[in-house]
Amino acid sequence: MVGSTSNMKGNKIIFLFLAFLLPICIFLFLKFFGKNEFAVEPLYGTIAPDVQEGCAPVSIPYYVPDSVTSALSFGNDSLVLVIFGKPDKEGATQLMRIDEEFPEDKIQQKIITDADPHFSSWKKCIFFLKEPFDVILVDRKGIIRGQYVSNDREEMDRLLTEIAIILKKY
Repeated sequence: MVGSTSNMKGNKIIFLFLAFLLPICIFLFLKFFGKNEFAVEPLYGTIAPDVQEGCAPVSIPYYVPDSVTSALSFGNDSLVLVIFGKPDKEGATQLMRIDEEFPEDKIQQKIITDADPHFSSWKKCIFFLKEPFDVILVDRKGIIRGQYVSNDREEMDRLLTEIAIILKKY
C-alpha cells in the first residue's frame, strides 16, 4: 500500500510538471514560428459603397478622385484624415491624440466645414459618409481605409490602432 501511494505521488508530480510545461512550450513555439500580421483592408476594395441619389456611379476598387486629393493638398503624406465639420471639444481632444501618438509620422488632418462649397457633395458622393461618422482615413493612394466618429473614444482608439497597423508600428 505504501508503494502505490508513492507511485501516485510520482504520477501527480509528472502531471503537474507537464501542466506547467505544455503552455510554456506552446508559447515558445508560437513566439518563434508564428507570424502575427494584420492589415487594414480598403473600405471599398471589393464591395461598392451605397451611392446616394445625385451621385456619379463608382468603380471598384474605389479611389478618391484626383481632383479631390489635389484640392485637399494630400501631398506625399502617407495618411490623411478628412474631418467633416468643426469637431466639438471632445472630438478635438480625441483628434489631438493622433498627433501625440505618432509625432514622427506626418498625418495630415483636413477639416472641411459646412461653409465649404464642397462639404455636402464630398461628404455624400466622394467619401460616402453617413451619420454619425465625421472622420475618414485616406492613404496616399487615395484609398479610403475607414470611417470614424471623432467624439467617440472607442472609435478614436480603433483609428489609432488602424493607423499603427498601416504604418507598421505594431
